[in-house]
Amino acid sequence: MVILLSAGILFFTIIIHGLVVTCLYSLCIGAVRNARNLSGVARLCLTYVFVLGFVFAHFFEIVIWAVAYRALGALESMEEAVYFSAVTFATIGYGDVTLSGGWRIGSAIEGVNGILLFGWTTAFLFKVSGTLWFIEDNEKPKPGQR
Repeated sequence: MVILLSAGILFFTIIIHGLVVTCLYSLCIGAVRNARNLSGVARLCLTYVFVLGFVFAHFFEIVIWAVAYRALGALESMEEAVYFSAVTFATIGYGDVTLSGGWRIGSAIEGVNGILLFGWTTAFLFKVSGTLWFIEDNEKPKPGQR
């Protein structure tokens, strides 16, 4: 039961993350495509939009896990649940707050969830940063092109 519920939460957060990626990309694609015409400050502001958007997305995903822990009685308070979820999602794992027997596997699944979503965020930011900041590299002809 815990594995199914945890897998459902993982799937739900992946959907949320995909929606955030899509929204951020749709919101800023015109500016990203015309990065050559943007000042350095404008490029930096666009970078901030992406970074802050992902920070909020990750926080929301952490809270989803925390609400599940709290709703199922795995942790005593919402503050404790958010703290535990953040530490687990970020795979820090301090160990000062732990779950009882059955929910330990759920926290492991949350750790996997965090690794995947942080990796997705990193890959996306890497691509956006390359497009915004390394325009000259993007314009070089590929081998076999003129």
